[in-house]
Amino acid sequence: MSKTAVRSILAGLILASIGISMSCVGVTGVATDPGGSGNGGGTPPGGGTGNPPPPPSIQFSGVLSWKGDNSRSGLYSNETTLTPTNVNVNQFGKVSSFQGDGIPIAQPLYISNVDMGTAGTHNVIIIATEHDSVYALDADNLSAGPLWERHYLDAANGVTTLPDNFGGRTTLGGEVGITGTPVVDPTTGALYFVTVLAHNGVAEQWLRAVDIRTGNNFGPGSVKVQTSVPGDGVGSANGQIAFDPSLQDQRAGLALLNGSVLVPWGSFSDWGVYHGWLMAFDTATLSLQAVFNPTPQFQANDVVSGPADHGGGAAFWQGGAAPAIDADGNIYLNSADGSFNADQGGNNYGDTMLKLRLNGNSFQIVDSFTPFNQACIDASDLEIGSGGVALLPTSATGGTKMAMAVSKEGRFFLVNTDTMGQYNAAGDDQIVQEFMIGEHSCTSGTAGAAEGTGWNRMYGNVSFWNNNMYGQASSLALKQYQFQNGTFNPNPVAQSPTVSGLRGGNTVISANGNQNGIVWAYEKSSSSGILHAYDGAMVSNELWNSNMNAGRDHLGTGIGFMAPVVANGKVIVTYDFSVAVYGQLQ
Repeated sequence: MSKTAVRSILAGLILASIGISMSCVGVTGVATDPGGSGNGGGTPPGGGTGNPPPPPSIQFSGVLSWKGDNSRSGLYSNETTLTPTNVNVNQFGKVSSFQGDGIPIAQPLYISNVDMGTAGTHNVIIIATEHDSVYALDADNLSAGPLWERHYLDAANGVTTLPDNFGGRTTLGGEVGITGTPVVDPTTGALYFVTVLAHNGVAEQWLRAVDIRTGNNFGPGSVKVQTSVPGDGVGSANGQIAFDPSLQDQRAGLALLNGSVLVPWGSFSDWGVYHGWLMAFDTATLSLQAVFNPTPQFQANDVVSGPADHGGGAAFWQGGAAPAIDADGNIYLNSADGSFNADQGGNNYGDTMLKLRLNGNSFQIVDSFTPFNQACIDASDLEIGSGGVALLPTSATGGTKMAMAVSKEGRFFLVNTDTMGQYNAAGDDQIVQEFMIGEHSCTSGTAGAAEGTGWNRMYGNVSFWNNNMYGQASSLALKQYQFQNGTFNPNPVAQSPTVSGLRGGNTVISANGNQNGIVWAYEKSSSSGILHAYDGAMVSNELWNSNMNAGRDHLGTGIGFMAPVVANGKVIVTYDFSVAVYGQLQ
């Protein structure tokens, strides 16, 4: 019996167990919901009871997922208000903010013109916190308070957040709640996210679904995450590897694909016996459809001998990036440090870019790419899995399907997704291109975790606009590269006048088509968050940053790997316990 099943029985939580027979899937269950109270703006109390899905509505639009669309390339291409001319310290700055009850590590979402019934029509910002709360806010009037809010804790009945040192350590700021960026279904208005909590001291994770118009449960409202896969990798028992909610960090953003919500899991700072996990749930019923684990096989010979090695590791965390999905429905994810033996016919895919296909009740590996120095980056904690995959538009590549990725080593990869090349120990000449954005590469002399100012780590995704790629490694300037004749010129055409802190800069671009491009870079410095705006045509021209008029625009403590959101003349970011909107000053 799995650890999670034992804990659930001891806690008396299982109402009914639903056995599911499918490839690579163990058991899942629908359990009573220990949290889920709501207040304010039309949200009823109670959590576990489900409401029927609302009828189909108009297509919802806005920023409904991490970096706005399934390419994850960070381009907001319909921005008609903000231009390089009017984004300056005299005309642009912080216009409003709202403080919640916990750290908002998940990227905010923005939904335009939501008809909320008696509450009227609003442009809505959604934020989720590490205190297991979700808020819907009026984007045009944050000071008015929440339109609705949901809270999934109930201390009186033993439902609390997990402390962030539960079974290891994290950098989540004291407690673990909602970390991965939620996703909104544009056809139903359902908002999906995962809550992590402790029920009488026992770790639990729940997939939630609420209606963005009311905050009420959508469909069943919640399902407890419980599953296992066949395997003899680390942590296995009786031929099964069970999902352990106390060790798996739901850090990467969620995504939607053909009626399924995709949810990836990573680890809490490489502590414990963990694996990467990807699960698909039915958007209407929340039933578990398919499960994928990239390291199910025991591996006697491994580069590292930590608790999650020899058939483990390969977390899906990606610096917060959600899975990329192409027009054919293929799913792209980067796994982090972990066991790797796929080059020898095995089933372990640590430090690998994976192309997956969801076929009914299983995920299938279509193709993959693993860097030539996988052993070195695994041993030195410089994995490719510190960032996600960004897909290039085929209009820019002459029809060739290409994906971009970066590693914690500071290396950039350009891969043809039709022929990804798998693994070549002699070098990565089987892919389209690679080069260093950082200034230090992994060598046999690299000892231990390569951390600190001497390393130029990269997280999240690079961004692309108008044949320009933008990437900022830690302790370096933002660099701009041009796409020419099917590859990028590895010599940057421009660099920003400022350098970033130890987590680099997470970038997005706002533009009106191929005009008025602005690169927005969020930096977590040692003392605060800093939002930067650079001219997209030449990033050596910094237009504005939030410290130029600190009294008005300053951010508090920064959020690691925060991706700015740009919508309708607004730039939305989080910091401390707060969300802020920047825009044109009146």
